[in-house]
Amino acid sequence: MSRPTTRTPVAIFNSHAEFVDALRETLDREGLSSATALLAEIQDGTLDLVAFLEVHDPRVIVYDLPRPFERHWNFLRLLRQTDVLQKRTWILTTTDRKALDAAVGASGVIEISFGEPYGLGGVVKAVHHALADGPPPRPDDRSLGQPAKPAKPLIHEDP
Repeated sequence: MSRPTTRTPVAIFNSHAEFVDALRETLDREGLSSATALLAEIQDGTLDLVAFLEVHDPRVIVYDLPRPFERHWNFLRLLRQTDVLQKRTWILTTTDRKALDAAVGASGVIEISFGEPYGLGGVVKAVHHALADGPPPRPDDRSLGQPAKPAKPLIHEDP
């Protein structure tokens, strides 16, 4: 028997429990509920991702790309190819945007940091834009009240 679905605006998938907790608490203060999971739980199958998505049905997924970048990038690309995940908005985060870009050519990724405040402001801003069906803000766009400029894609697709 399938469980009832409760639309949760945001799913947070990250490799650091501290970041997950900090972002969840920040989104809660903004009036946005979230469902969370550690990347290891998704990758090793501990978390039933299909059931998670059926129960929570997030519109936006905040997804971390940690080291080793190539392995995590390839896993993300596999996830994005599944039918249930294709139509969701993805906000990608990493702790080293330059190294990620050099490793896999990713662009439009929000850089976060270890420890408070984690760079949560940029992530929260991107979540609000995504939920408003607007284009996601560029990671280097510091204009909070301005309309978003055309953004680079959140996901680099191979030609």
